[in-house]
Amino acid sequence: MAEKRYESDMTRKEKKELERKKLSSMSWKEKAGYIWAYYKLHMAAAVGVILVLSVIGQMIYRSQFETVLSVAILNGGMGDSELMAEDIKKYLGDEDKYHEVSVDSSMYFTGDEQADYTSVMKLTTLVSAKGIDAIISTKEQFDKYEELSAFVPMSELLTADQMEAYGDEVGEYGIHITESEKLEEYGMTVGDEAYLAVFVNSENLENAEEFISYVCEGGKS
Repeated sequence: MAEKRYESDMTRKEKKELERKKLSSMSWKEKAGYIWAYYKLHMAAAVGVILVLSVIGQMIYRSQFETVLSVAILNGGMGDSELMAEDIKKYLGDEDKYHEVSVDSSMYFTGDEQADYTSVMKLTTLVSAKGIDAIISTKEQFDKYEELSAFVPMSELLTADQMEAYGDEVGEYGIHITESEKLEEYGMTVGDEAYLAVFVNSENLENAEEFISYVCEGGKS
């Protein structure tokens, strides 16, 4: 009587032959279930490796880019922020493919503390992390940050000619933008009580100054 052999005692070649015989006797449904049960750990490990490599690849790729201007437009409607960002970059005359302009119009404030919570947290985090250079917002949000001395004085951002041209629309820390052609063009109108200001911790002040001209002068360089 032949001695019964266990799978653990078989050679690699014998194990492969055993697997082939098992699969050949199964239906397609049984084969799929068997393969999944037998190889799911291997598949999960492979998927995990692919995901890790993908994340690392994205990090390496993104590390090549530099944000040269970041703008937040609060209550900006359903406009096209990506096209506006491209237009601003063109206005800045920046042709470096690794330089980016960011326009974030995803934050909304309704006056309801609970409904506004997510936007409040996002805006607070971005400001703290120096992730926003300039902001366009309603007067209510502008006033809150002005009280915290969060903005650069307009006298430090605008030339004497600009101060004269913009006239009464210029305040100490912001500029009232009522009929910006560029905001209307990209569907980013905040309303009649919209203000533009630049944060004191901006790391791109020169481009922020240019952004003021872009908004107030219709993108005419």
